[in-house]
Amino acid sequence: MNKTKWPTATRENPCPKCGKVNRCRIAPDGRAGICWRSGSSEIWRDGHAGANGNGQRLRVDPPRTRPRPTYISADTAIEAAGKSVRGGKLVAVWKYPGDVARIARFDFNDGSKEFRPVHRLNNGAWAIGDPPGLWPLYRGNELPTAGQVYVCEGEKTADCARSVGLAAVTSAHGSNAADKSDWTPLAGRDVVIVPDNDSAGEHYARDVTAILLRLNPPARIKVARLPDLPPGGDIVEFDAEIGGEAGATKAAVEELVAKTPFMDATDVVGGPMLVRMADVESREVRWLWRGRIPLGRITLLVGRPGEGKSFFTMDAASRVSTGSPWPDDAPCERGSVLIISGEDDPADTIRPRLDAHHADVLRVHLLSMVRRIGEDGKPFEVIFSLHDLLALEAALQRIPDCKLIVIDPIGSFLGGDVDAHRDNEVRSILAPVAKLAEKYGPAVLVVAHRRKSAGSIADDLALGSRAFTGIARAVWHLTRDSENKARRLLLPGKNNLAREGNGLAFTIAGDPPAIAWERDPVQMSADDALAIENDDRKEDAKPGPEPQARKAAEDWLRKLLATGEVPAAKVKAEAKAAGMIYRTVQRAAVALGVIHEKNSFDGGWQWRFPKPGTVASDGDKST
Repeated sequence: MNKTKWPTATRENPCPKCGKVNRCRIAPDGRAGICWRSGSSEIWRDGHAGANGNGQRLRVDPPRTRPRPTYISADTAIEAAGKSVRGGKLVAVWKYPGDVARIARFDFNDGSKEFRPVHRLNNGAWAIGDPPGLWPLYRGNELPTAGQVYVCEGEKTADCARSVGLAAVTSAHGSNAADKSDWTPLAGRDVVIVPDNDSAGEHYARDVTAILLRLNPPARIKVARLPDLPPGGDIVEFDAEIGGEAGATKAAVEELVAKTPFMDATDVVGGPMLVRMADVESREVRWLWRGRIPLGRITLLVGRPGEGKSFFTMDAASRVSTGSPWPDDAPCERGSVLIISGEDDPADTIRPRLDAHHADVLRVHLLSMVRRIGEDGKPFEVIFSLHDLLALEAALQRIPDCKLIVIDPIGSFLGGDVDAHRDNEVRSILAPVAKLAEKYGPAVLVVAHRRKSAGSIADDLALGSRAFTGIARAVWHLTRDSENKARRLLLPGKNNLAREGNGLAFTIAGDPPAIAWERDPVQMSADDALAIENDDRKEDAKPGPEPQARKAAEDWLRKLLATGEVPAAKVKAEAKAAGMIYRTVQRAAVALGVIHEKNSFDGGWQWRFPKPGTVASDGDKST
């Protein structure tokens, strides 16, 4: 089969490996292709990436329909690459050993930055993009034959370390690309990793440590964290704080390193990571919607298509954007909203619904595409997925007051190579999102469809792996009221951070349609609603004289609850023993105004009359 004739992936037929379009190529039978994941190509066949004898993915040149643009010099290649960086100013160029490649940095007025690599070809010309194979270590050709080697994150930081007398190197492409460089020159050396003071710096330190320990022979490693750095700070800020006195920075760093022990393999693989709880500072849970949607955590919203999930998310986005109180009058802190939507059109659905709910649309942002740069230096766009964590973090950095992220639905953004039914694959995508939420503080409201199969536990019916409900700190379910299909019920599932609260009800009305909330809470959980749904199926299959059955259930329930509250589990068991259909008992409870509530955070549900020791009248329909 001629790979140059494989068609390019499209929106209708995305790459099966990464879910992306415009660049990957797929064989006509769909059983092979060339996937461009993380900027490098790999051949796959029958769903498996090609590999060499060591299990490393094969990297091959993709099929090309036109020659790659080349340039007479590195400067002209960088100038061409800069044309795609609209609004960016060239501030630095770093030359790698042997002048095989250079990296140019462009800064923007908003404080963000972008990098463009260029490399030299065999014929002496230059091209935009990474060189073939692994990058050499930046300034690795200047290392002394003995003594400690310092690893910093980024060329600017390595240059600063060199300027104060430390033998420093770094790898190309930042904290997430340590494996793209050749670290073999550090085999058997004493290496000091100096991480930046942020999560990306710690991630880089872990990756470099793991690589260095796999070398033959492995390096001896220390991780030296510079003291009193600001968030995101590095040796540049440390040097500035020292004051620039000759030799002072080097002496301070070497003193710190002397007190730092070497690591071994058990510190990275298989070794226990112990945290003494006395060293953990307690803190209160922060809430976007008190008791219902926590800040800095993932909340899951589950429901069938057409139940009103997107209406709910637009109502929530509108309240956050304006600071309007929640339906139960809980306060709502005003902030911006980031919407990641895969099913609703921005122009004819999302914006009209936001307007119908009176949102401040200046504070609502939509993330749908991510910009990429091809090897020809021209930009192109791909559909956003949760693999693009850097793009999501960049969006949060540009929206510092973001209080809510809506992902609707989650299945559209997992990426083509993630099986939504495998716990480990789902967690590998959602866990970094949870970390990002914890770092920047917004609530993440993830929308999931409900499976069609029946069950007794509502949380188990979220479509896909149980990891969705497992990693979420709160789960809410949207369903229609079995007595009134126009009425939607927002009912509690699990809640790891607060006592399970009451449900709420709303209808959707108007033109354009919007949510109208009811004032009174709904004394029902998602499991209760599921039990009603299951019993409705039984009643439909076995019809009977409902008025007489309900009257008998009301009389029976009055006697059962006459002495006070009764656990819901006991009510169900007693009803079964009495030969009654539980759904009929639940309808009788509604007619009598029975209250369903929890008396403690981890206690079970209880049934009681509105006032202990009294019985509601037959006409009392309160809930």
